[in-house]
Amino acid sequence: MSFLLLAGGVTAQARSASSVTGAWRADGKIFREGNTPVRYKGVSAFALFDRFANGEDIGPFCRAYDGFNVLRIWPYVPNPPWVPGWNPPPNDVIAEGIRACAGHGFHVELTLLTDDNTHRLPWARALVEYLAGQNLPGLLIETGNEPSIHKDIDTMALRDVLARSGFLYTSGEYIDMTRHYGTYVVSHTERDADWPRRAHDLFDYSETDGGPHLPGPKLRMPAVADEPIRPDMAGFNVLDFRAYFGACALLGGGATFHSESGKTAALPTGQEAPCIAAALEGLTAFPADAPLGPYRRPTEASLRTYVVGNYMVRVRPTTMNAPEAGWKPLDVDGILWTR
Repeated sequence: MSFLLLAGGVTAQARSASSVTGAWRADGKIFREGNTPVRYKGVSAFALFDRFANGEDIGPFCRAYDGFNVLRIWPYVPNPPWVPGWNPPPNDVIAEGIRACAGHGFHVELTLLTDDNTHRLPWARALVEYLAGQNLPGLLIETGNEPSIHKDIDTMALRDVLARSGFLYTSGEYIDMTRHYGTYVVSHTERDADWPRRAHDLFDYSETDGGPHLPGPKLRMPAVADEPIRPDMAGFNVLDFRAYFGACALLGGGATFHSESGKTAALPTGQEAPCIAAALEGLTAFPADAPLGPYRRPTEASLRTYVVGNYMVRVRPTTMNAPEAGWKPLDVDGILWTR
């Protein structure tokens, strides 16, 4: 694996953009393309299709996130509460936008519903039916953003059409898991003072009945941290971003880097850039099938330490010394390890 050294000792994986050619599938805790394990390495790009529909070149945004592989895009947001909001592009423009993203090496996670206006349900159903006939291997679909958080999106109204679509899909539910359906699960982990350790929620969805919130079933499917804390909310703490995204890579199917600039699909700011690089370092530190190994938690001087197989993430370690012999650090701060 090739890495580029960035300012402050942060590293980011170097890769050349390539077109998306194959669909992913869910296989237990991880995604695969064919038989090859892949990790979900996402970026918030909510307004990207609105920009695309208005004739903007999406290339600079995609190149700013070289090394990531999923763009989380919203066809619309209502105004209010967003000012300004934007309206859905025509269905054929959305399909062309998905193809344009694929040309830059990105899958798209398309969030159908961002509010609970029931008048949008026929449009969302028609969009899924249209996209299902368009040969779009790089598409994943989320029915609703935070469907039961401060709103009540009728995700069940689209369950049948999504099940027929052939796409990877998720209801978007992560609190009341009795309402969850789909082939993978997304989570918006808590944005509190201890937020980097909340990556463990991904493990709980597959290993605990009902996941971290209860009640509900044990979900034997990839879990993705889809909208974690933004850098501006977290004090631009590079080490926390490296630890959180490394833990998501080790405990689930991957994670999405969420930012203030990503909400409008604007280019990242200079303050966000080191956090982007740290997130990518965490997401690419371990093989994509690393979550399949045995899990344990050593007790040591850190907020949390997670071991899965031959890989380890230490969240806010207070020493560079590994808790056990035989470990090799992958970064200069003692967060990512292998043996």
